[in-house]
Amino acid sequence: MDHTFQVDLRGVVDLLSHHLYGSPRVYLRELLQNAVDAITARRSSDPGAPALIRIEPPELTGDGTLRVHDTGIGLTEAQVHELLATIGRSSKRDELGFSRHDFLGQFGIGLLSCFLVADEVRVFTRHADQPSVCWTGHSDGRYTVQLAPADAGRSEPGTTVTLVPRRAAEQWFTTPTVLDLARLFGSLLPFTVRVGDVTTTAGPPPWPAE
Repeated sequence: MDHTFQVDLRGVVDLLSHHLYGSPRVYLRELLQNAVDAITARRSSDPGAPALIRIEPPELTGDGTLRVHDTGIGLTEAQVHELLATIGRSSKRDELGFSRHDFLGQFGIGLLSCFLVADEVRVFTRHADQPSVCWTGHSDGRYTVQLAPADAGRSEPGTTVTLVPRRAAEQWFTTPTVLDLARLFGSLLPFTVRVGDVTTTAGPPPWPAE
């Protein structure tokens, strides 16, 4: 009889924090990479699509959460089930038909890194003319997926990731810290990154593209 492995997500996160990631601060790097990937994918078929990554720390959200919005390609309901609920899934960019070298990070592991600082992760996403989808994952391995009501969905494609901080991890979400991390990991990204009203990207790198 075949059986399926049971995964202790908290144990996986602890393993990542001790052996893969040097610091919880990488959560923002991974979210920025995912956002860049999503925008790159959308712009490959729609070069005029907006290209903006907007970060709202708790001082702006007002509910203790941090939100990262992007204007990328978004995910369908089927992709949400397949890509956000399978630990170790290699990459969303393969599913979208793009070669790996065109992208910066890996979606599944990148989102998993958010549990280094969050007890709950919410992904609100829309792909093209598909309905908006809400995925909510918890650090104990539970998750839910539901379609957003028509009057509560996104009007444009893209994704918003909301992080509910773990106890004693709130310091990673303060505005000064988020600004520092956005400048550290995102200053040379090809798309505009804003923390609130502050733009943290410095433009393209000084070296010529190959």
